Amino acid sequence: MNQPSLATPTPEPALEAFEPRTFGRYVLYGPIARGGMATIHIARLLGADGFSRIVAAKRLHPQFTEDPEFVAMFRDEAQIASKIHHPNVVSVLDVVLSGEEAILVQEYVHGVPLHRLLRVASTGDAPVPVGIVVALMTGVLAGLHAAHELRDDNDKPLHIVHRDVSPHNVLLGCDGRSYITDFGIAKAEDRIQTTRTHEVKGKLAYLAPERVDKRRICTVQSDVFSMAVVLWECFAGRRLFRGDEAVDILQQVMSSPIPTLEQIGAHVPRALDDVIARALSRDLDTRYLTARALAQAIERAAGAEQIGTHADVARLMEAVFGARMAARQNQVRASIGSELSELLRESGLRARDPAEVTDAPEGQLLAELAPPMPTGRYAVGTDFRAAMARLRRRSVPWRSIAAVGVGAAIGAVATLTWLASHTKPSPIVLRGPSTAAVSAAPAGPATRRVLLPLPFVASHASLDDDSRDLDPPADVAAFDVGTADGLRHHVVAVAPDGTRAEGYAVEEQGVARADGDGYTLVAPETPAGDERRARSRRPAHAVGTVHDGFTKLR
Repeated sequence: MNQPSLATPTPEPALEAFEPRTFGRYVLYGPIARGGMATIHIARLLGADGFSRIVAAKRLHPQFTEDPEFVAMFRDEAQIASKIHHPNVVSVLDVVLSGEEAILVQEYVHGVPLHRLLRVASTGDAPVPVGIVVALMTGVLAGLHAAHELRDDNDKPLHIVHRDVSPHNVLLGCDGRSYITDFGIAKAEDRIQTTRTHEVKGKLAYLAPERVDKRRICTVQSDVFSMAVVLWECFAGRRLFRGDEAVDILQQVMSSPIPTLEQIGAHVPRALDDVIARALSRDLDTRYLTARALAQAIERAAGAEQIGTHADVARLMEAVFGARMAARQNQVRASIGSELSELLRESGLRARDPAEVTDAPEGQLLAELAPPMPTGRYAVGTDFRAAMARLRRRSVPWRSIAAVGVGAAIGAVATLTWLASHTKPSPIVLRGPSTAAVSAAPAGPATRRVLLPLPFVASHASLDDDSRDLDPPADVAAFDVGTADGLRHHVVAVAPDGTRAEGYAVEEQGVARADGDGYTLVAPETPAGDERRARSRRPAHAVGTVHDGFTKLR
């Protein structure tokens, strides 16, 4: 069987004609990228005694520099971002305001944005290897956490939230390190998003639900959610929230069921899949509280054997983007001149042989390291509500209901028998060599946290005797259960339209998954306005089961 190949990266676009300009102690050369808010230039920092280094300069587009209030906010945000010092954060070095120019000067990262790696991987039908993703994302999360925890000189929290975490703002360096960038302009971009409709959709796909609902506060957990979307997409090989219009994407962010990676066929360890599902929870009590907590959970779930190194990432970058990087240096050399090699050396960057650009990679590395890309199926109940609506318009034969009841009873007996023979005693009960030793040991926690994936987006959920409303509705909930409680739990979930799911879940490593045939779906009571159905006065009835997110209708 032939391995899927990785598409050869497209060559770097040619630099626009640009006459070098000096702004203070910086010389700006040709642009290397352009966004909706700024153009990014290769620049040179002129220091004392002839010292110089390469930096990146972001020039705000003229329409934004004409707004004094906007420029002031941009400057203030950039100055705060300049206080963030972490190996995985692109450092903000300076802000230059000169006449009609507003320039943000940043550390230059010799590499590519994450979205380019994801594009190459999806084109070649090979996902990014798990170890590589874990190495990249835990690094970025460490940088995010450092920013979130930043304090001023009086030890007062600065409450920095990035607000714009996306694959475009994660940089992959050829040194094998990952970086989060654009802390200095994320809040400023919020102000202008409504004026750039062609870019809004890309931003909306990574927004946390609480950022859409203006009644809720944007916190560090919003960045955690956005980071989890990026994680999901790295493994899935496609976008999570998609739509032709901005409103379609917003609706998905707010209420669409979020599939697990297992459900779409991605080759990811189940424990890691559970971590990402929890990070994507719309329920803030369930979602990880900090970026560090998410990073630690990822490392535990992946295990030491699935955590890549900087050398692994650097090798992949070189194989996939080596020719692209050589092409970029050739373009910069045409702008700066023969002294580029010395400038690169002073900046701690590798000078590449111009001939490297002709040796385009064959693009096999990802295919060799990783299994094929998951299939495009998206069978996670996105048509669930429509199917339920169709079922409610039809009556269900009583014989079918009786058959369902008998089948459920037989299934319950079989499940209880299986559990009696297979369920292991709780390790909490058996801990310690004797009663005396247990009584002398320090008391452990009275409860443990259980993550409960729900069969659909629910407004109410219960686990055994613990019942709670979910506001906003969510498809994952977390409960605290007694340490001595068993591992099998009775679960009830109620959708906003009244649809009810009921069944049992068995806890394994802190996650309670549907047991047996899954949850039984029960349609809501017949609306009083439906006269034809109201005359039958039939009660709510079972219409199918849901297991692992897949709906089986009766």
